[in-house]
Amino acid sequence: MKKFYIFYPLFSIMLLSTIYFFTLIQGSQQRSLLLFSELAEEAYESKDMTAFIKYQSVAYNHLDSTILGDYQMESYQVIAYDNGVYKNQFVIYVLPINNVTYATTIDDENDQTGIILTNNDTNATLLNTYENEAYDGSALSYGINRFGFYYYVTFVDSDTPLNVSIYDYNNDIIFNQVIEFDYIDYSPDSGQMELGYTRDELEDLLDLNNFIRSTLIRNITVFLVIDIFLGAAIVFIIKKKKH
Repeated sequence: MKKFYIFYPLFSIMLLSTIYFFTLIQGSQQRSLLLFSELAEEAYESKDMTAFIKYQSVAYNHLDSTILGDYQMESYQVIAYDNGVYKNQFVIYVLPINNVTYATTIDDENDQTGIILTNNDTNATLLNTYENEAYDGSALSYGINRFGFYYYVTFVDSDTPLNVSIYDYNNDIIFNQVIEFDYIDYSPDSGQMELGYTRDELEDLLDLNNFIRSTLIRNITVFLVIDIFLGAAIVFIIKKKKH
């Protein structure tokens, strides 16, 4: 019986710690996804991608803003941190500004949305969603259904005049333009680019304490009720067997 009084509380504390950290991790993931959706909605409504791009990048520069027909295109040079290395990316957002046709399911076979991105000097292909197997079976305009827009992203490793051709759901060209991309050997202290959110800014945006608090209290309360009941039941059974 003495061993039970020693080991059961230790077991309970270990289990309680597991529940606490699991709730924190799960809550953080849920809040991150929710914040992503909130920033996407804000970008769609305002047609300003600044907060959305800051959330996803180490640093960035705005390259181009173009409105053609039913669409607004916003292009960025983005620094990503990949496997311990800073890398340059080209990102272009496609935002409808009028009613357009788009996929309402991710596997819409009629969707012909895509991009062909080449080096304008050499004609070398940097991204072609019509030939890249990673895009097979995916209706790219489905992003409009989910977030109100969609975007393309690819790594660029040198100064490159980018020839950008974008096609809509019906395979009509909606954007064809050369955008100059000046490669940046990025350093955090160089001041070459606009910075993404700092750790403190992200913590303020996520506001995890308020988001997780109610779930944490509920999970801990449920655990303590079960734990106390189970402990009392075990004590009762052990005493009954002794008598």
